[in-house]
Amino acid sequence: MTPVQDQAFGLRRLISQRPTDGVLGITPGLRMGTWVLSVISGIPESGKTTIATNLSALLGQTGRHVVLLDGNSGAMNCSRLLGTEPRYSLEDLLADRHDLLEILVPSAAGIRILPGGARILALKRLSVQGQRDVIERLRSLELMADVLLIDTGNATSTDTLAYALSSDIVLAIALPQRDSLLRTYSLVKRLLLHRADLQVGWVMNRCTSLTQASTIGRQVERLLSKQFPGRVWMLGVIVEDKLVSAAAEQNACFWLSWPDSMAARGLSALAAELRTRILSHPGAGRGLHAFLARLTDHLRPPALLPIPKEEEQPWLVA
Repeated sequence: MTPVQDQAFGLRRLISQRPTDGVLGITPGLRMGTWVLSVISGIPESGKTTIATNLSALLGQTGRHVVLLDGNSGAMNCSRLLGTEPRYSLEDLLADRHDLLEILVPSAAGIRILPGGARILALKRLSVQGQRDVIERLRSLELMADVLLIDTGNATSTDTLAYALSSDIVLAIALPQRDSLLRTYSLVKRLLLHRADLQVGWVMNRCTSLTQASTIGRQVERLLSKQFPGRVWMLGVIVEDKLVSAAAEQNACFWLSWPDSMAARGLSALAAELRTRILSHPGAGRGLHAFLARLTDHLRPPALLPIPKEEEQPWLVA
């Protein structure tokens, strides 16, 4: 059976199990405005793209209208995991070769993918009118999506900073190893210092011990909350699961292929926690229009200052 067929089988199974209220607590199909979420990590190979893609699939199959933006320019990893082969990308939108509806790719997961293919900060090379035209086209996502979920690139990319600093909520993915924890902690703290109302959900990924992962995650939450009250929370834990690797080898989503796996259960719990933050219309200062306004302001994102060495936390250990 091909990966797409596997996902189609999973899709049929999930439709039969789909809750009537949707994963975000809103009646499926009822448009309430567009939340913008970015997924980041302090290191490569953290599972960031896998989580972004599978979370999009979960949200899409439980009643939400989701657009997944593959913000890792040139990689197209999200498209691969969802079994699609995009013909066009964000680069075609920036060059005015194709409109948004032509570029968006429907997937077996019931969501739409906006392939990256170009850096969003290429906008700054356009004329002022050209920038306005692109932003106006992106505003039409408001008519298509309850959630715009962005899989960002590496931590040092200016595109990653622009996306994260412009979003409503940032999901920070960390592995239970010192280097991953320190780098992700540092990145999150620098983002919080640069934007006063940014919200961050911390996710521990590929953990062998739920207890250890939850303990470390809660420590991160408490430490950051001392300086940034109410802006950081422990979002979830996803355990090490061989079915995740098996799905990736088949270019498939583990949540679609194995919805009863340990990793899928962790992702479902993560989504349930997320629903406590996203229950209705984003409101003033949030949502797609606010995101695009901030993104325009961050066409030249600020250089984030490094966290002083003395602030490295000794408790961040494997």
